[in-house]
Amino acid sequence: MVKTFYWVSILVLVAMLVSLGAAASPALAQGEKPFEGKTIRLLFNADPYAFATQKILADLEAASGATIQLDVQPYDAQHQKILLNSQSNESAYDIVAVDIVWTGEFGAGNVLLPLDDYIAASDFPVADFPEAAWKGAQYEGKQVGIPFQPHPEVLWYRKDLFEEKGIKPPETTDELLAAAKAFHDPDNGFYGVGWNGARGQALGQQMAHFYAAFGQHPFDDTWMPTLDTPDAVRAAEYAMALMEFSPPDILNMAWDERARLYAQGKTPMIYEWGARAFMIEDPEILKNTGFIPSPHAPDKPAVNPTGEWCIAIPSNVQDKDLAWQFIEWLTDCNQLKALALAGNGGMPRYCIIRDPELMALYPAFEAVDKMSSEGIMQMWMRPQIPEWPVLADTYGTVFHEMLAGSLTPEQATAKMQETMVTVMTDAGYFDE
Repeated sequence: MVKTFYWVSILVLVAMLVSLGAAASPALAQGEKPFEGKTIRLLFNADPYAFATQKILADLEAASGATIQLDVQPYDAQHQKILLNSQSNESAYDIVAVDIVWTGEFGAGNVLLPLDDYIAASDFPVADFPEAAWKGAQYEGKQVGIPFQPHPEVLWYRKDLFEEKGIKPPETTDELLAAAKAFHDPDNGFYGVGWNGARGQALGQQMAHFYAAFGQHPFDDTWMPTLDTPDAVRAAEYAMALMEFSPPDILNMAWDERARLYAQGKTPMIYEWGARAFMIEDPEILKNTGFIPSPHAPDKPAVNPTGEWCIAIPSNVQDKDLAWQFIEWLTDCNQLKALALAGNGGMPRYCIIRDPELMALYPAFEAVDKMSSEGIMQMWMRPQIPEWPVLADTYGTVFHEMLAGSLTPEQATAKMQETMVTVMTDAGYFDE
C-alpha cells in the first residue's frame, strides 16, 4: 500500500512519540499473561503501526508474557520476504503484515491461512470493524487477514487558510482545482495542491484513485479492462489540470514528500493517507488541519479510496492455534489503544475510532467514522487480484509519460487499455 522512506519516517515519528510520553502503558491490561513462555515472531513493514509496536514492545511482552521478535522491513522487502517465506517448509514468522493489494496474489498462491474457521469458533468482534476494512482483508470471500492499520486517502486541508480566503473545503474535483488556483503562489514557494506524481507505484495508486473519483472501475464484470472510457479520459485530464497548481518537483513526489510539503506549510491541501498525520509536527498546522473525503467529479457519487495493512498467518506456520490466539489478543481494544497512544493512527475498530481520548489525538478519526457510516469508504479501485501490481505499475508509468508531455490523455488511456487487455488475456481470464 504505502512506500515509506524508512529512516526519515522513524525520526519524524520519534519526535511525535516523545511528546506522547509514556501514555501508552496504562492501556495494557496487567493481569494474567496468556502467552507466558511463548515466542511470537512478527514480520511488519515500516509504517506507523510497526513504529508504535517497536515503541511499546516491552509493554506488550510484559502484558502477554511472550517474547516478541519483531522484524520491520521496507515496503518492497516486506512483500518479497512474505513470498520467500511461503516457499519454506516451515514459516519463519507466526504473523505477517499484509498490504491488502497483495491479497489477490497471496490468496491465489495459498500464501496465507484462511481464518474463517477460527473466527466462527470464537466470539471475535467482527461487527466492531468497519465493513470496508473487514472485507478488504478477504480473498474470494475468505478472511485471510484481520485489519490492523486501515485508513482512507483523504484530503488534508488548512482550515485557517481556507477561512481567510473565504473558500469552502472542496467536495468536487472542480472545486479543488478552483481552490488550488486561488492559493497557488509559486514565486513565494507556496503551491496549490500536493499529490503522488512519482513514476511507478506512487502515481499508479493515485491514478487508480482519480479514476474512482470519476466513477470509473478498472474492469467490468468479466474482468475486461475499462481503462479508456470517456470517464477514464476525464480522470487523466484532471491529473493534467492539477499539474498547473502543483510543486515543480511533482513528478518525483510520493507518499512522504507530499506529507512533508504540507507539514512544512508549503501547500494548503494534499491527498494523503489518514494514518500519516503524525508527520505534521507543527502544532499550529495540526490544529488547523481538516480531514475530508477525497473530492469526486461533480456528476459522480462520493467515494473514498481506502487502504489497509492487515495481520495474517502464513499457511506454513507450525503452530496455527498460537498464531490465531495472539492475533485475537493483539487486536483487542486494550492493545490497539496502547498502539494508538504510541503513534499508530490507523482505524482498525470502532472502539478505537470512537474513543474520546484518541479522537482528540487523531482529528481524522471523526471524519473516518462519518465516511464509514455513510458507506463511501471503498476499495474496488484497487482490485485484489494477482494482476494488481502490474496494473498499478502500468498506471504509474503510462500516466507519468502523459504528465511529462509525451502522451495526450486519450493516448495514455488507450495505451493503458491495450496493455492490460494483453495482461488479462495472458493470465487466462477470457479462456472459454
